[in-house]
Amino acid sequence: MKRIAFAVFLLGFCGIVSAEWVLVNSDADKKTEHYFDPDTVRNSGQHYKKVWLLSSYDEKQRGGYQSLKTFYEFDCGADRARSYTMLLYSGAMAKGNTIGAHHDELKEWFDYPETSFFKRISASICEK
Repeated sequence: MKRIAFAVFLLGFCGIVSAEWVLVNSDADKKTEHYFDPDTVRNSGQHYKKVWLLSSYDEKQRGGYQSLKTFYEFDCGADRARSYTMLLYSGAMAKGNTIGAHHDELKEWFDYPETSFFKRISASICEK
């Protein structure tokens, strides 16, 4: 029963295909771009926000994916974040087939530096 509920849960997230992704970071050395979808920003408590991020690579990565969408929660008061769900795609910009998925509600928080793209995203979503 848990597997069926999890599959339905992931299918709901897979429907986020017509997103208006906003570029927040482009790294020519790593050949990657990071985006967030402002339409998916949700309150998750007094100082918390949840949002979908997209990482797209110029080349296939180990594991066969070229992009991934990750559902993050940000702690707006402490400059930290954690991921919940990750969907891997065979093509760039979340195009092609979904070739992998992972969901973990118990992920640990991680701190991010002032210079990271996570800080740029939190600055955008936490002011709303």
